[in-house]
Amino acid sequence: MNSLILTSLASFCKGFAALFKKSGVYALFMKIYGAVSRSWNNSAIVRWLRKDERSEVMSSAAGKIFGSPFVFMDFLKRKLGGFIETNIKSSFICEWSRMYVQNFMAVNSKFFGIMLLCASVGYTAVIFLRTGSFSKIVLDAAVVGAIAWLINYNLMVFLNTSKVVDFIKNAAGFKKLDFEFYNERYTRGAGRLLIAAAVGLLTGAVMSVSALYGAAVPFALFGILIVMYAPITGVFVSMFLAPFVPTMMLAGMCIWTMLSLAVKSLTDKSFKWRFDGVGLGIMLLLTILFISSAMSFARLGSLKVWAMYFVFLNYYFVIINTVKTKEQLYALLKVFVISAAFVALYGLLQYIFGWTTSNAWIDEAMFEDSTMRVYSTLGNPNVLGEYLLLVLPPAAVYVLKYKFRELPKYVYAAIFLLLAVCLILTQSRGCWIGFMLSVFIFVTFYEGKVWGIIPILLCILPFVVPETIVDRILSIGNMEDSSTSYRVYIWMGTLGLLKFFWIGGIGMGEQAFAKVYPFFSYNAIVAPHSHNTFLQLTVEAGIGALIVFIVTNIVFAKKMSDTYRLGEKKSMDSAMSLAIASGVIGFLAQSMFDYTFYNYRVMAVMFMVLGAGMALYHLKREEIA
Repeated sequence: MNSLILTSLASFCKGFAALFKKSGVYALFMKIYGAVSRSWNNSAIVRWLRKDERSEVMSSAAGKIFGSPFVFMDFLKRKLGGFIETNIKSSFICEWSRMYVQNFMAVNSKFFGIMLLCASVGYTAVIFLRTGSFSKIVLDAAVVGAIAWLINYNLMVFLNTSKVVDFIKNAAGFKKLDFEFYNERYTRGAGRLLIAAAVGLLTGAVMSVSALYGAAVPFALFGILIVMYAPITGVFVSMFLAPFVPTMMLAGMCIWTMLSLAVKSLTDKSFKWRFDGVGLGIMLLLTILFISSAMSFARLGSLKVWAMYFVFLNYYFVIINTVKTKEQLYALLKVFVISAAFVALYGLLQYIFGWTTSNAWIDEAMFEDSTMRVYSTLGNPNVLGEYLLLVLPPAAVYVLKYKFRELPKYVYAAIFLLLAVCLILTQSRGCWIGFMLSVFIFVTFYEGKVWGIIPILLCILPFVVPETIVDRILSIGNMEDSSTSYRVYIWMGTLGLLKFFWIGGIGMGEQAFAKVYPFFSYNAIVAPHSHNTFLQLTVEAGIGALIVFIVTNIVFAKKMSDTYRLGEKKSMDSAMSLAIASGVIGFLAQSMFDYTFYNYRVMAVMFMVLGAGMALYHLKREEIA
């Protein structure tokens, strides 16, 4: 029955669209579209975007100053690179580390068996000495470890032959993924067994104090070593885990990946640092923010905030300098989309089952039927919406670029739908505006003729959009809504503050804002920030920070425009550069209604996305060079 209804509906829509394309209304819309398109293509904006700037960033005075750390790293590589590389290759610690990583990646049964056995022995010894008792479950684990010790099998081999795993790989678009990415030579010999025993004893000892921390020891050690061995793994993990892990854990992952990349740059003879206009803007912005923090009304608090900015903004350089192939880039963006799917799924389940949802973000007097806004793993519905703004356009590209006979097309279509539904459930009006702007930009440049069917969509929308959503959209700008009036009064107070501090700002962070803003607040409204990223940067560091931030994003948009033009209009590279740019622009639109950098994890994701976009730009440039 459902199939018949859907088939009939599809046939009706197809027939109606065919008739509409033959109508005079459609022809009129196409003439308007053609006129607008020609005017746009001949405009000064497009001529500027198409201007081919061959001059290198490093040739400018600012480029030479802010690019000096990379020049210094190249200097160190010439002087010390060979010495460091030789010592790493000959170091027994590094050799043992390679053994641990390779056996862990292979999931070698003997290796893990000894680790489990020794962890059980270590735990039992500590507990027995402390309490005189022992755990039967731990003894059973020791027996399992002893049995696994007798077998020497790499479980990763099994994954390559598993039909279920093969199906999952194909569905996610990783058809060519080979799980035998370890060096089998390291899965033999006695040395690795000593390493497993030592890690197992350490794990058991820590588990006697905290079971959670103890169980994390082998995995944390593997993570630390694999990122040092291959920094690109840190990029993949941080991109995937950003919306899930605590801020400080994400910061630690980013810092370790940075240090690992620095070591790699010294030991890899073929490594060359990338530094560009967006990177220059980021370093200049960090410098201005540091000066304002050093002169802040709450210096210590401001410097702590600046430290977080330093870590997450500099991660941009990690992205553009670790992603060296298109395969890596598109795999990274798939990981980004898949991670967001889990975030959105949890948000949807929050809505369905009412898990820990709150009506704290809705004016119940105006929206009696809309008392639930989901926030998933990000703690705030607006923050969740900001995250989704960045990931929805890349997800759409995978839907468009896979063919109808390929399974990933339908998987990513389902993910895109899930992300879109979750965005709706955030009920974040600013994010809806940002998403509509993203859609407008993407559709206009990808297939502008689609706008010819807008009249049909406008006729259908009132019947499919829930009334609660229509009410939320129509409430934009309504001062009777406490959320709107709250923001407007904060903006008015902030503008009053800027009359006195527009040159250098008051310093970064909540503490500095709390010391100065109350003197200018309207209606005694207390606020942790100005609820506008552009205003907040100006408040914190003056007009210079605002100008640098805006120019940096304009440069990014121009580079994405260059990447879009370097390929065929509907090629994967052009579509992805367009998607990333439209997502960032939508994010910046939402930044007019909220302080989008207030949540450090979303700020980190924002600069990861900028890095991914610029990595595509560099790869495309190198491809045609």
